[in-house]
Amino acid sequence: MSEYVLRIPLERHVLNTRRSFTAVIEDISDAIGSSEAGGERHHLTTSAGRRLLVRRVNGTPAPASLVGIGELDIDRAWVGEQEAGRLLRLLVDMPAASGDLVRFLPDAGASCPAAILVQQTADDGTRLIYDSVASAVSVYQDEHSLAVARGLDAEVLALLRRIAARDG
Repeated sequence: MSEYVLRIPLERHVLNTRRSFTAVIEDISDAIGSSEAGGERHHLTTSAGRRLLVRRVNGTPAPASLVGIGELDIDRAWVGEQEAGRLLRLLVDMPAASGDLVRFLPDAGASCPAAILVQQTADDGTRLIYDSVASAVSVYQDEHSLAVARGLDAEVLALLRRIAARDG
């Protein structure tokens, strides 16, 4: 048996918005879908034998960009003795990007699919927290994987910034 520890410099993006938790969750679900709502999803096998997640758009398979993979309702957060609000962890993925990442850097599978933490704040606003996949794979110094991870991060952060900036 062997074991080693990698120290990974993590970049955590925290976006605060006055928008309600419910409105933010609805907008994220509308943008990426979820396992319960937001578009019919199918797995298709490519000639190379890899499975790609696709969406059906007007009955035609279309490669998915950013898709919802799952969610974990963490229930309510407690700060000290006071309830701070709801917490929901969303798993999102860009199947083509994560497939590319793990093919060249299998350890990237520890960061894909990516996670977004959505927290209802005490003032009825919402915090969106996202840990950069690029920062998680940067320690490996693989330029191809880093470029792919940056693309995934850009897609997720553009979505979060767009949703956080909406008037609500």
